[in-house]
Amino acid sequence: MSPRKRQALLAALILVAVLAVVWDRYPLPTAAVRLQQLPAEGIGCSSRELEVSEIEREAFGAADVVKRIYQTGTQRFVVTVVDGSRNRHAVHDPTYCFRGAGWRIAAREAAPVPGGEAAWLDLTQGNEHQAAAFWFSDGRFRHSSPLRCWMQTTLRRLTLGRSGEEPLLVLVQPLDNPGNAHPPLAEILPLLFTL
Repeated sequence: MSPRKRQALLAALILVAVLAVVWDRYPLPTAAVRLQQLPAEGIGCSSRELEVSEIEREAFGAADVVKRIYQTGTQRFVVTVVDGSRNRHAVHDPTYCFRGAGWRIAAREAAPVPGGEAAWLDLTQGNEHQAAAFWFSDGRFRHSSPLRCWMQTTLRRLTLGRSGEEPLLVLVQPLDNPGNAHPPLAEILPLLFTL
């Protein structure tokens, strides 16, 4: 390789490194306003804030998180909503966390919700059974594809936030769940679809 080509290659590498550092430091608008707008109460529904555990705090890092117990009628749900604008690793496929905690994904089922679909998971650990639903929401569309979420956030970072809103991760875990029934979320917790 000629000295001139080496210099051009070195200059290009330095330019890419500088751009990568600047790009990484460029502050993108967060979805904190959307998180703050999540209603704590609705018709026939109330909630109370839950403290994020130390393990969750470590995993979420700088991400903004809302964690609440919602009650509607006799049903209670733990709802966790994560904005990964300031920590893109905080919003990921929730099945990794369930598997890491020792749960086995026995079944995954798509469930229609306003603006798209959620995923219901049936989880087992020994003799215990639990259900959980999750979706990613950019405020207009909802989906349960971690790959699509990754593509949305990557495009958002490449366009410096001009391609749309940051997708939030919404995770719903029923506390009173006899027989792993999958309640219709849009009917029971419609306030979650304001995000």
